[in-house]
Parts: sequence; C-alpha cells; structure tokens
Amino acid sequence: MTADRFFSTTTSQNPPIIKRVAKAERDGFYLSLGAGENQLPLIRAARDQGLKIIGVDRNLGAVGLKLCDLKIEESILNYRKIYYKISSLVEPSQIAGGYAASYGEALASFAFLCERLSIIGLSRTLMETVLDKLQVRKRLLGLEHSNFAQPNFLEISQSMHREEIEQLGFPLIAKTRRGASKKHIYRLENWLEVKNFLSRRNLEALGVKGHEFIFEQFIEGDEIIVTGFAQNFHYQLLSVHDRIAATRPPYIDLEHRFPSRYAHLAASIQQIHEQICMRLQLSDTPIVSEWKVVADRIYLVELSAQIPGEHVADFMIPKGLRYDYFANLVRLTLGEKIEPVSEKHLHPVRVRYWAENPGWGEWQEETRKASFARVINANPPKTITSNLDRYGVAGFLD
Repeated sequence: MTADRFFSTTTSQNPPIIKRVAKAERDGFYLSLGAGENQLPLIRAARDQGLKIIGVDRNLGAVGLKLCDLKIEESILNYRKIYYKISSLVEPSQIAGGYAASYGEALASFAFLCERLSIIGLSRTLMETVLDKLQVRKRLLGLEHSNFAQPNFLEISQSMHREEIEQLGFPLIAKTRRGASKKHIYRLENWLEVKNFLSRRNLEALGVKGHEFIFEQFIEGDEIIVTGFAQNFHYQLLSVHDRIAATRPPYIDLEHRFPSRYAHLAASIQQIHEQICMRLQLSDTPIVSEWKVVADRIYLVELSAQIPGEHVADFMIPKGLRYDYFANLVRLTLGEKIEPVSEKHLHPVRVRYWAENPGWGEWQEETRKASFARVINANPPKTITSNLDRYGVAGFLD
C-alpha cells in the first residue's frame, strides 16, 4: 500500500473562521488535568516545548506530578475548586494553554476551566453536546456525502411505541448516551428482550435510568478508527486503522491494526470530517471517531472530541507515521499551527489486547517480540463489562 493512497489531499472550500489565539508565551504555564500514566506523554511534550507545568490529580503520588512545576491535589472533576487553587498560585493570564488527556466528565470539567482561564478549548455547552451520543447523531442528520451514513436511532422515552422500536430492526444496540470504554453496550435480539431490558428491575440492577440510553440499528461490517485534529474549524486527518472487536457485547477492543485495509477511503473520510467539524462547530480539539464499513460506505458508531486511547496516540501514530501526536496536541492547544503528516513514512503497527489471563508462560511467549507489554488487570472478571476489564496489552512493529 502506498502512502499517496492513504492521505487525502482534498482541501475544504469553506473559508476559514478566525478564532482567538492562545497566550503561547514559552515562559507561561501549561495545565494538565490529570497527572497519571495516561497524561505522561502530554506533560513531557509540554515540558519539551519549554512550558512550566501545572499538574492536577487527586493522588499526590501520581507519576506525572514528578515532572510538574506546580502540583494541585484535587479530583479532576472538581473544576471550581481547581480554578480557585490555580488562581491562588498564579495569575490566570499566565496560563498559556492546557488539556485533559482523558475522557468523559473530565473533558466537561476542562471545558469549564477553558472558559474561566480564557485558554483554547471547547466551550462547556459544546462539550456537553459532543459528550451526548444522541445529540451528536441529531446534529449530523442530513450531512451530505455519498459515503456517509448513520445507523437509524431512537431516543428512549415514555411516549415511544413498540412499532418505533421494531422499525429499527433486530438485533438492535442499546447504549448509554454518555459513556466510554465500551461500558453499558447491549445487544437486544427481539421485542421481548427490549421489554425486559427496559423493566425497572433491570435498569435498577444496571444502575442506569431508561432515558440515559439510546437504541440504534445494528450494522454488520468491518470497523475502523479515525484520528485527527480540528484547527480553525478545519480537519486534518492523521490516521485510519482497523479495529478488531469481540464478537459479543460490549464489543471490547481486541486489536488495532495500522494501516487500514480501507486506506483508500481517506479522501472521503477527510471530506466527511470537514463537514462534521462545521456541523458540530469543532475547532482546536483532537477528534477520534469509530465507524463501520459496508461496501465502502462508512456508518458512524461514535465520535469524541478527545485524544484516542488504546495506545493509538502514544504508540501507533508515532511508530506507524513518525508523527509526534502529543507535541502537535500542545501546539494545537496553544493556538500554533500543527504539523502536517508526512506522506513518506508508513510502517505497519499492531496493538493487541488480551481479554483473559493467558497464563504467565503464554503471556511471556506471546509478548516476546513486542515493543511494549503490560498487564492492565491481573485478575480480570469472568464477565467482561468494558475495556477496563481486559487482562493486558502489547504493541508490535510488523
């Protein structure tokens, strides 16, 4: 596969929208919301660019805090307390930028801080929209591109009728409107299963209310993950790779393979994401999206304004593309122009996950040639309920 088949050279015809530029003085501070293992690459990238780091974590023993100039002990969800503590340490005008290398409610917390500190990032209102899978689907209705599609979907409400649910077809997918790590994803085979699923007894056992779910048409197809940056309301595609999932819900990630067998769709993917950025008003943010491919038409599964997990940003992209994801994320959040992806480098990369404990001997043998390997959960549960339940992960250069 050649590089020119992978990268899109299509540019948007939409005129650029001018947006404010961050206070990117190199003697300023960079805020990292979270300072654990997952935030280390971001903290290091900001330090490499000469910035002083303010690290926030409820655990003062967090590994990333050792690299921070100022340390704040606080839950990353307590945004008001974080703002107060930051203001007691430095002038808000000294904050050049920042980011939350996390997901879910941590991103909503950071959006509040972006507004209060006047740094680049999505607004609270916009972040609340993007975190809601139902609202994203509604905003993207009518998006015009021959290769774009969405599964039919239905908002759960007391007024909905059996006929509406059956029109989606069976099987169908039930998932929470807000959620991550493949938690609370269920497959329902018929009306009786839907009825039992929505029963008060079942919902109380799950700890989720009915209106917090969305029903979606089940789409059979190969899966891909798309990563990129939105800057000044334009989209820059970084990578497309294949996602291999478990065959049963919650469809946890088992393997990621780069480059994708669907690399030839890069031009369409670029164009579709350009339209998505304008529809959702996404700018100055990383974007990761998951799709199913059916006859070269791509169906949106999920879209998030966050960095990709699963060792995509810290291993797959730098090794497969020789592109420094986190250095460019820092540039993005400082209001500086991000670097384009070189078309000269394309190296096959795999990230593999083990759902179950294979035994120490087999684990050692299977990861012997890995570039990295680590145990996530030494005692995974018998019933896997999310990506957080997997045993281990390893990365390979093929």
